[in-house]
Amino acid sequence: MTSINQRAELQAKIWKIANDVRGSVDGWDFKQFVLGTLFYRFISENFTNYIEGGDESVKYPSLSDDVITPEIKDDAVKTKGYFIYPSQLFVNVAKTANTNSNLNTDLKAIFDSIESSANGYPSEQDIKGLFADFDTTSSRLGNTVENKNSRLASVIKGVEELNFGKFEESEIELFGDAYEFLIGNYAANAGKSGGEFFTPVHVSKLIAQLAMHGQTTVNKIYDPAAGSGSLLLQAKKHFDDHIIEEGFFGQEVNHTTYNLARMNMFLHNINYDKFHIVLGDTLRNPQLADEKPFDAIVSNPPYSVKWIGDADPTMINDDRFAPAGVLAPKSKADFAFVLHCLSYLSSKGRAALVCFPGIFYRGGAEQKIRKYLVDNNYVETVISLAPNLFYGTTIAVNLLVLSKHKAENKTQFIDASGEDFFKKVTNNNVMTDKHIAKVVEIFASKEDIAHVAISIDNSAIAENDYNLTVSKYVEQISIQQEINIDDLNEDLYQTVNKINSLRNDLNDLIENFTEDNNIDFISKLLDGSSVEWVTLSDIATITIGEFVHKSKQDDSAEYPVYNGGITPTGYYSKYNNTGNKIIVSARGANAGFVNRISTPYWAGNSCYSVGLINPEKINWIYIYYYLKGNENQLIGGQQKGGGVPAVSKKQMESFMIPIPPIDAQNRIVDLMDGLTRTTADLEVKLQSELEARKRQYEFYRDILLTFPKDNLEE
Repeated sequence: MTSINQRAELQAKIWKIANDVRGSVDGWDFKQFVLGTLFYRFISENFTNYIEGGDESVKYPSLSDDVITPEIKDDAVKTKGYFIYPSQLFVNVAKTANTNSNLNTDLKAIFDSIESSANGYPSEQDIKGLFADFDTTSSRLGNTVENKNSRLASVIKGVEELNFGKFEESEIELFGDAYEFLIGNYAANAGKSGGEFFTPVHVSKLIAQLAMHGQTTVNKIYDPAAGSGSLLLQAKKHFDDHIIEEGFFGQEVNHTTYNLARMNMFLHNINYDKFHIVLGDTLRNPQLADEKPFDAIVSNPPYSVKWIGDADPTMINDDRFAPAGVLAPKSKADFAFVLHCLSYLSSKGRAALVCFPGIFYRGGAEQKIRKYLVDNNYVETVISLAPNLFYGTTIAVNLLVLSKHKAENKTQFIDASGEDFFKKVTNNNVMTDKHIAKVVEIFASKEDIAHVAISIDNSAIAENDYNLTVSKYVEQISIQQEINIDDLNEDLYQTVNKINSLRNDLNDLIENFTEDNNIDFISKLLDGSSVEWVTLSDIATITIGEFVHKSKQDDSAEYPVYNGGITPTGYYSKYNNTGNKIIVSARGANAGFVNRISTPYWAGNSCYSVGLINPEKINWIYIYYYLKGNENQLIGGQQKGGGVPAVSKKQMESFMIPIPPIDAQNRIVDLMDGLTRTTADLEVKLQSELEARKRQYEFYRDILLTFPKDNLEE
């Protein structure tokens, strides 16, 4: 199995576990239990591999705790940073998870033991409190011990079934990738509260590559607002391990996220002596000053958060802020993080930071800080990114690249917000590896590219009141140049004609319904005398997990898909090669993999296969239409607590289907086919007209509102 397939299959299974076991617990809150269990399994297997040392005759999980000598434990803690007795290993706990009436208290004792094993050793601060958010006694798991144990056992058994393969044979860091996948999905589904400050992996890749660009070695890498550690880990993924000589450093103010970051380090096989993540407020109580300077700094600080600012008179004398001669506003700490990073940056290094666009043009203290940065030639590049790249916010953020070793007194501006720098995936925009490589190439070359990139003398920036907004310097493409209005108007003419034709077709179809023969046919159907009600299991075999179909959504797809919306891809005829099977998502028509057009995995283990037993007497397309028209009844409504609608196999089997005679089924299908196909085509054409009308409007707007500047006085 390729690394891509292995990763995709693993992620699908993990997300299914997370959804299946959480019940009424909010997903963002419940992440601690899934992530904590994943971490517990990882360190158990990683520790087992260390103890066994590749000797197949040594079976550490089967050993008695009594054989562990103080010398063995001491040596292991010095190397791994912690110790786990055989009885405490995940594999042994999982064996009895379903029957252990003391599961929740046993787990707490194990976690306490693992953390306390580091007491008095150099790893103590890196291990202490790792399981603090995995509260096995929490009421979120249930109101009774039995409920708590049941849910914990479900998580443990689900994680136990995941196939990570052997560490040494894995093509990817499976545990770490799975962990980041979960964090990212929880953030994406948690809204602003969960995802506002989570940095998507694709943006993390770009930031890491900008900070590390051109450096064959760096002493260490630092993130003052570390979050879950994803930015730091992207630097590890994209470069050989030896390039970062002294490891990964970060500070995080949120206790839960701080624990996630430390777990994430372990899960990516970074030993305790190669990372130092600390807890605390970076601006008021920086704890890593003794570790500076850093050759690489990456960060996505919180946007426009409040901080103490000039309410603390000692802050203006702080080495980080004093050189600028002014503090960032108390209501907007953005530039406080920027100055902090600049202070911690080495003379050969780079800092790449995510910034809120407003800090690049606002006046007051922020303008004075920009003046300090530009006059001292610290700003290497400002990059504007596309909107909607982050979870929980549609803001089009900027990247700020700082450097202390620039050769020219110029600042580079890159507009990476256009369609050439992202693709739309479901509700968000995403930068692919090609998009990232393109930005890095432009950044490295420092060449001017029309409408994309330009390098400006710092003196010119000073004349513009130190405005660092990208659009101030990168000329936008003229709509008049971009659009051939004659071609656009001709296309619109053809589109409108097609729309009118489709409307006429729909009117004809509706009129056809009112003809006497159809009215008589519909009346007989509605009286029910010729209709037999049966369960779905009476006419079809229903299986789940029968296959993992990985074909892209195109004409070669093997099965018809029951999914949401009247769209060309939702219309059954695109998938009718088999003629007697329908795929129904266990998560409802608009969830799971079935309706995610952006992903090649449109049908998987979370889908039911409905295979008709007697296709000669039952038209499968009729069944498709009936299921599609009764979706809400089938999935039983939305779960409480914001869960995903789900349908059990029992619900599927017992779902009642009305079966009229085969000739009536065929006639219903003919009528529905006409309505569905014509409506779908009309929807597409109407959308095309709307998009073209917008471009037409912009063209004429710019013509009417563009005037020559020849007579403009200087």
